[in-house]
Amino acid sequence: MKIQSIWRYPVKSLLGEPVQETMVDERGISGDRIYAITDTRGKLGSGKSTNTFQRIDNLLSMQAASRDGTTFIKLPDGRKAPVGSPELTRLLSDFLAQDVTVTREMDTPHFDDGAVHIILSSDLEKLQSLNPGSDADPRRFRANVILDTPGHMTAEDLLGRVLTIGSTRLKITHPTERCVMVTAKQHDLPSNPGILKAISNGEDVHFGVYASVLIPGKIEVGQAVDTSAKPGGNAANSRRKFGL
Repeated sequence: MKIQSIWRYPVKSLLGEPVQETMVDERGISGDRIYAITDTRGKLGSGKSTNTFQRIDNLLSMQAASRDGTTFIKLPDGRKAPVGSPELTRLLSDFLAQDVTVTREMDTPHFDDGAVHIILSSDLEKLQSLNPGSDADPRRFRANVILDTPGHMTAEDLLGRVLTIGSTRLKITHPTERCVMVTAKQHDLPSNPGILKAISNGEDVHFGVYASVLIPGKIEVGQAVDTSAKPGGNAANSRRKFGL
């Protein structure tokens, strides 16, 4: 199998960007979810509400992208501004109809359940067959890495295995539990309640897997992925929590 695509989400719960190559460090994909939109109580904007996260509508209508070390957020109408600028604070607060800022990850992790999020092309094809007439667009699942895999392979086959990608090693630790977020409208993707129903019918509400980083390194689209390495050793990062 090989890497089909790589995605980075510079701002938590916003649309992300495809990248041709990236470094994988102890935290995960370099620059992934490094920022979050934060309300006046210090809660992180998300698609759900918890002790740490606060549901804020319309986050998935905005896109974050990084260029030359600067992260920009673009609104649906095309306006954009760099993170850290007063202009962006004003644009976001007006658009979201509440006072917000953009904060960099400090003591509170922006992650919710794993360092690197992976889905398989074969699982996407199966999901599409379970949900005919709809779309199983990979963007709904906000994974970091999409693997091009043979049709017989499932994510369950990778549990406990070590993926060797060049000098990088990732250990598959546990499946990804899904929620209503995968059904949400995302910019040009319409709302699709059938997606979650198809997952729950065929995959016990699990779709995709999380991996910890054993050995940091560089990965790129088209790169071969080997699973022959034996599990073992300590992950470079502890299990962390990481939300959409």
